[in-house]
Amino acid sequence: MEKQKNNPTTFRDEEINWEELAGIGILRDELEDAGELDTLLRGQKTGVLPLRLVLMGADIVMDATLQLIRQHGEPLIEITGVKPADS
Repeated sequence: MEKQKNNPTTFRDEEINWEELAGIGILRDELEDAGELDTLLRGQKTGVLPLRLVLMGADIVMDATLQLIRQHGEPLIEITGVKPADS
């Protein structure tokens, strides 16, 4: 794979559709308050975050990591659910 001049794993804040993400329950301010916004914009996985997502009319509560990747040159958020540790 040919290496691009700009690092393809970093993202500018303004290229993220925060309105769309807010529509499913991922809020920029909450990521910033949690200290995970810079991690996400660097294309790295965040730490485990509590999420409350609204997807296709379903309310989903889960712990997950988030990561931005590029798909067809556009930013896409990957949500990876984390299995709770046995108590």
